[in-house]
This record gives sequence, structure tokens and C-alpha cells, in this order.
Amino acid sequence: MAEKKKFKFNYVLDPALCMACAACELECREGGIYIDENVNYNINLDNCNRCGRCFRACPTGAISRVNNPA
Repeated sequence: MAEKKKFKFNYVLDPALCMACAACELECREGGIYIDENVNYNINLDNCNRCGRCFRACPTGAISRVNNPA
């Protein structure tokens, strides 16, 4: 089985800043944005290819880029 790709960074979504406009979901081509059990938008990092479309589309800055430990 192929080893899962390791990324240098992830994107995280802060539900407190999110206004549920769906801009991120509309931009994502990988199915990386979903609505979680708390009815908040969230990022599925298993589907995310770290393209940054959601990050750039978010009008409130709710999505941020965080570096992964080496």
C-alpha cells in the first residue's frame, strides 16, 4: 500500500470566524470542505491537496495555513 503523502503545512478553519458563505466549498475541487457534526464548515485533510483555493476564497480569513512539524 502506498504511504500517505506528507505535506509541509495544513489548512485549518476557525468556526468562530466562519460566516458559512460556502465560498471555500465552492472553490474546493477535491471534496476537502465538509459540514461537520456541529454544522460548521471544516476541512477534510485526507482529501485536501493543499492547493490554497479555499484559503484564498475565504472573505473572513477563517482559513489559515499552519506548518507541520518536521
